[in-house]
Amino acid sequence: MKKWLPWVPVALMCGVIFWFSAQSAPPDLGPKFPFKRKYEHMAGYAMLGLLIMRALRKGHGLPPAKAAVLAVLLAAAYAASDEWHQSFVPHRDPEVTDVMIDTLGAGIAVACNFGYESRRSPKANR
Repeated sequence: MKKWLPWVPVALMCGVIFWFSAQSAPPDLGPKFPFKRKYEHMAGYAMLGLLIMRALRKGHGLPPAKAAVLAVLLAAAYAASDEWHQSFVPHRDPEVTDVMIDTLGAGIAVACNFGYESRRSPKANR
């Protein structure tokens, strides 16, 4: 049980992303600014990447470098599956650029977290 408990937030975040993707016209919350949707993609997948990295570290004991790489790969795979899912939603189209932006968001967040963990306790991260 302890091994899988850290995956609950990951599953919840995937559910939130899935819900937004299932909307023909997702709600537009907050202020408007250029490229807002792209930043929302990055932020959502940044959170997903961090949650996956946390689950890999706490649930499976992976070292930071392996957890970081795997977290970005898993977030990218989910981003690709999310775009495929959107191809079935009326008035939505899959975009390869969204997968790239999602992966970039996860990558930046995971890299920052990896850097933080490495500086915080360098010996424990080998």
